[in-house]
Amino acid sequence: MRPRTSHDAPDTYSRAPHWGDDAECRSSKTPDYWFAEGQDAEAVADRAEAKRVCGRCPARTSCLHAALERGEPSGVWGGLDSDERAALTLLPTAREPSPSEEPAGAPPTEQAKTA
Repeated sequence: MRPRTSHDAPDTYSRAPHWGDDAECRSSKTPDYWFAEGQDAEAVADRAEAKRVCGRCPARTSCLHAALERGEPSGVWGGLDSDERAALTLLPTAREPSPSEEPAGAPPTEQAKTA
């Protein structure tokens, strides 16, 4: 099997688009805004500015989903800081009740699906 490029030629395959390609933060002149730590006035203002930029970003939803999947521990991602993302992960998730949790008189789950 031949390699897809030689040592002399650049890779000619184009890269698939990524949600971050159009992210507003990529063109920011102040990347530290997204990782401001602490509760002092400057850090709070920096995070607020990062969230403002995120608010107009076309990649906001994808960015937030990616940060939640990675368990991103710090920074502003998808318009939410680490505390806000942590609060989201503590929300109960929708699930089907177990048979012992079904109210009396309710049909069993399997029978209800086929009925």
